[in-house]
Amino acid sequence: MSVDVSRTLKQRRKAQLGADLIIPVLAAGFTLYYLISSFNLVWEARANGTVVGVTLLVLIAIQVARVVVQLRNGTGSLGFGDFAQWTPAQGQRLMLIAALIVFVMTIPWLGTTLGLFAVMLAAMWILGVRSPATLLGVAVGVSATVYIVFIVLLGARFPAGPIENGLAPLFGGGI
Repeated sequence: MSVDVSRTLKQRRKAQLGADLIIPVLAAGFTLYYLISSFNLVWEARANGTVVGVTLLVLIAIQVARVVVQLRNGTGSLGFGDFAQWTPAQGQRLMLIAALIVFVMTIPWLGTTLGLFAVMLAAMWILGVRSPATLLGVAVGVSATVYIVFIVLLGARFPAGPIENGLAPLFGGGI
């Protein structure tokens, strides 16, 4: 076997770690943006954001350190591997992103509860869940839990839609 063929085979065996850094880099950017932009918020929001943000930055540092160790050991590269190739998983990823974009765009009209219900149904359908009981059970469970915990109990000011407006009189009209 020639040296070039041997080197090519060795590089193919290396873990392709470039795609493993996409989410950590985006998360670090978002976290730093939040920490900087929340400077003028009330101290509770800054404190909570700082705790979550610092924890996230520590986890990102661990992920980056793992990648750096593999790069130094020669067992990994910054290639993206199959990330850019079209696979069924890529189609699912893109459809999930589209569903989340639609959720964010329609939440002012649908409200948190109905929007979350719809996006949960869409996400589970995209991921292959076909059982009506599972689809409805999870979507209703998640949206009802978010409504009860965050809107009713904690009084969070999430976007109100027909569900929130319809249930507000039952829970003291807190929206």
